[in-house]
Amino acid sequence: MGDEKGGMPASTRTTEQALGPYLRAIARHWLLVIAVAIVAAAVAKATLLRTEPSYQAAAMVLVSPLPQADSNFVNTGVVIETGEPPRTVQTAAALVDSSAAAQRTAELMGKGWTAGAVESAIIVSPRGESYILAVTAQANTPAKAARLANTFAASAVSYRGMVVTHNIDTQLAELNKRLGEASSSRVPDASLTGALASRIAALSAAQAGGADPTLAVIAPAAPNDSPTGTPQWLVILLSLVGGLAIGCMAALVVDYFSRRVSDLEELEELYPVPVLATVPKMSGVGPSNLVQPAGFPAAAFEQVRLLRVQLSARERARVIMITSADAGDGKTTIATALAAAFAETGEKVILIDFDLRKPDVGPLLGLEPRHNIYAAQTLDELLVRVPELPGVQALLQPLSDATEFSLLLARVPKLLDEAAARASHVIVDAAPVTFSSETLQIARSCDQVVVALRPGHTDRKRIVTARELLERAAAPVVGVVITRSAAKGDMYGYGYGYGLQHSHSNGQRDEARGQQVPPQRASPETI
Repeated sequence: MGDEKGGMPASTRTTEQALGPYLRAIARHWLLVIAVAIVAAAVAKATLLRTEPSYQAAAMVLVSPLPQADSNFVNTGVVIETGEPPRTVQTAAALVDSSAAAQRTAELMGKGWTAGAVESAIIVSPRGESYILAVTAQANTPAKAARLANTFAASAVSYRGMVVTHNIDTQLAELNKRLGEASSSRVPDASLTGALASRIAALSAAQAGGADPTLAVIAPAAPNDSPTGTPQWLVILLSLVGGLAIGCMAALVVDYFSRRVSDLEELEELYPVPVLATVPKMSGVGPSNLVQPAGFPAAAFEQVRLLRVQLSARERARVIMITSADAGDGKTTIATALAAAFAETGEKVILIDFDLRKPDVGPLLGLEPRHNIYAAQTLDELLVRVPELPGVQALLQPLSDATEFSLLLARVPKLLDEAAARASHVIVDAAPVTFSSETLQIARSCDQVVVALRPGHTDRKRIVTARELLERAAAPVVGVVITRSAAKGDMYGYGYGYGLQHSHSNGQRDEARGQQVPPQRASPETI
């Protein structure tokens, strides 16, 4: 018995894990799957509307083979028993299904019919293991199918009658000549003349009938109002199922060539580290669509608090770097909000903008660098207080060139040590890992590294590259933060919530009144 966990066999879990990526890819592109299925069903329906219905009717021909011992009809063209019934009936079917019968049928059917058209619309086949042939005709109306089957069956039997009659005529002429010679002989051979006379009598009787004695139409075809072939509803259903299959394959192809990570499940597969927080979508108000901490909805800032609690619980938690795998993943927004969340508890926080290529912390907070970071001698000369965030000081910088990069990177360890000595927590906003080499160097001087990722935006290859680079650099990655997500089942909207600005303003009012006021219910402002 296989190992079970949670009531599910190990083999079942393995199968689900193997199929999981494919099922999620199909779910991500479900509109494409539905569209392809609908198009397939519509094409099938349009094809059916342009195709005339087909009807079948069958006339029955009885085969009465003569015994092999009967030598009277040798070489007359009648059906002779071969000793193998299937072979005998097959021979009869070949005699009936003739070009001459098709030509005669075309003439009788009238305008628009040719021998070739008749042959393509007629099938002559044995009916089971009996001595009955089914002459099946196919046409676009029940009446035409019945008429075609009856006309062909009658024409085939009639033609065979003509052939047999002609052969009998030839045989009789020869037999009568031989009988005359035998009778006029000086010494007549009674046995020979008797045999000749008996055969002449048998052939004459068959000749009088004017037909093939071994073939006869016993049941004419009747119109059948039910069209042949697969029912239309089944054709459309099968087309729909086939369209779903093609749509699923198309979804897998589209997902395979898509560069953006699609959802949280796929992201966790590409970067299997703990998800520390999931921040919902918000409307940006700062540069590059960034959001200031005071603009965080209650549910979003609660996720930042959740991140703060997890990071502060670690033994080495003082210097925390926020980076990302791709540009636009929301790292600056998370770094600024995390600084506000730590300051919310009364701790001193230093927020450092080490994104040397695109420093956004200053523009986001509406602040300018106090001094040139490359000329200042002490940390005090560089720190700028953030009016909106009591307890937070920021180290800002302007855009730098390659020469200044190397100068600054040499000072990073000392700057971080000084900042850690002055504040309870140091939050570092670093450039995306896949865009700058300095991020890996800075990460070595940090206690914790958090990677911001954004489903629907972050490039798959960049996630893998960022993971591998950070692993090779031995960066202390503790988890990821999912930004701008609206996944079901998260805690958004649970009970009441309070944002940063709301808690600060309430705290000021409560202190003035000397009483506590429950925070008001807030709703997430997601987009």
